[in-house]
Amino acid sequence: MMKPLAHLLKHDFRLLQRNNVIIISLLVTAVYVGVFKALANFGQVEQWLVLVIFNDPALLGFLFVGVMVLFEKNENTIQALAVSPMKVTHYVLSKSIALTIISIGCCFAMAVAGYGTHFYFFHFLMASGLTTLLFSFIGFIVVAGQSSFNTYILRAIGVLLLLSLPFLGYFDIVSRHWFILFPTQPAIDLFRLAFAEQFTYGQGVLAYGMAIAWCLITYGWAYQQIIKNFEKA
Repeated sequence: MMKPLAHLLKHDFRLLQRNNVIIISLLVTAVYVGVFKALANFGQVEQWLVLVIFNDPALLGFLFVGVMVLFEKNENTIQALAVSPMKVTHYVLSKSIALTIISIGCCFAMAVAGYGTHFYFFHFLMASGLTTLLFSFIGFIVVAGQSSFNTYILRAIGVLLLLSLPFLGYFDIVSRHWFILFPTQPAIDLFRLAFAEQFTYGQGVLAYGMAIAWCLITYGWAYQQIIKNFEKA
């Protein structure tokens, strides 16, 4: 299982490099690092830090999965992969893992720049990783059946706006209980745990449990959508 997955990972990193995704991510991260270093002098930046850092795995995992799939479709790579012995599981996981690796590095750079090293590294690692995986799987769901980048972007913007609604609860504009079943709520909670001075055991278990559950649900949905996509190729 590992050898085919490693081969696909190498292919996807080349695809990311060819589409300048890695360079774009590094440039965006560099800009945010500069901003956070300036804001660090004012203190109490962690709430805004979570909002901005959350956008990184969201955009990387969501938009760039769509870009990669559409690129392969336009280059007829999808058609070739559809008749190959490659497993759909490897196809989905390879792109998701590649983007997650990039995202985790960018997220840690922003967090250290804006907050120093006084946060829970493990919670932050899991928050960054699980959030990127979640949005990657959702990206597969949204891009399935699309052939135009413009139509994909229109759908993507609508979905991103919907999935960002839990931030209304995060900033206490409305009660967070309205968004308890949103797939992005546990992701936000995990980032909050990473910067919280203290939290209960129950909060941690609920956040991790819901985040993992949503990753599994969206992965299963993405798997089915990609199978349909291959069948139409």
